Amino acid sequence: MVLRPRIALETRAAERVTRYTALVTTELSSQTSHPDQGEDGYLMAHGLRHHYIRWGAPDGDAVIFLHGLMNNARYWENVATRLLPDYTVYAPDLRGHGESEHAPGGYLVWAFAMDLREVVEELDLEAFDLVAHSIGCRVAMSYARDHSHRIKHLVLADMGPQVAETAELSLAGQATAPRGFQTEADALAYFASKFPGQSQAFLRRQLAASLVLDEPSGNLVFRFDPNVGQAAGRAALVEIPYLWESLEHISCPTLIVRAENSDVLSAEIAAQMVERLPSGRLLEIAGSGHEIPLQQPAEFARAVREFIAT
Repeated sequence: MVLRPRIALETRAAERVTRYTALVTTELSSQTSHPDQGEDGYLMAHGLRHHYIRWGAPDGDAVIFLHGLMNNARYWENVATRLLPDYTVYAPDLRGHGESEHAPGGYLVWAFAMDLREVVEELDLEAFDLVAHSIGCRVAMSYARDHSHRIKHLVLADMGPQVAETAELSLAGQATAPRGFQTEADALAYFASKFPGQSQAFLRRQLAASLVLDEPSGNLVFRFDPNVGQAAGRAALVEIPYLWESLEHISCPTLIVRAENSDVLSAEIAAQMVERLPSGRLLEIAGSGHEIPLQQPAEFARAVREFIAT
């Protein structure tokens, strides 16, 4: 066993800190010149500072996108830009994710929904379309229970009040996502596998939004509160009956989007959701797994466009 001198390890960590700081600085300086970048915004909601990205002029018809567990607003870039210039897209970082503050009070669905209520108020949106994926669907169902009069159309992509038996409490990405990266090259290779065929500029934006530097180790680690697992853990089991019952109160037109190869939303649960909804319909995306916005962004954006145009 070879023991490396501590001073050498600290020097390498410091070098990685310097390189990553330079990378983020470069990304931030190029934001204004990239048409797909969107604009960053910050607001207070439910006592927490929230970050969001807006694509499009602020006076257009609004669409809000909610990401899934351990993701962030930048996750939606490939879909959001396909709705321009007809819509204004807002994508917040949910509490404990991305640049939004961590929440000592926890990550149950009611807290996320209260955040969304205040985000909508702060953005001064009278009516809007709401699109959600994965855990974001649970947030959307909880919010829409009491506020569907403000939602023109609701899209719930590949998650229901409960997950398929094969998925249990292990959601897509948790088992396969690495804990961190020693180099930017390793991180970029990971994002290239998640977003195949995308440009280096796109991948670097994903990296900058998704990772933060852990200074003690010098590694790049994912930018979310380790406690966000509560949103899919045993504590969330008590939310299942509440969310099933919530569907019956959602009066706005609602589209359930299921991935053909989903291990999270079964065909049986999707069908039951449509039955519970006062105005629900079902669409299946062929050839896709759970992460439809990554695997089939054009098809997903087209489905959203066609639905919210009705």
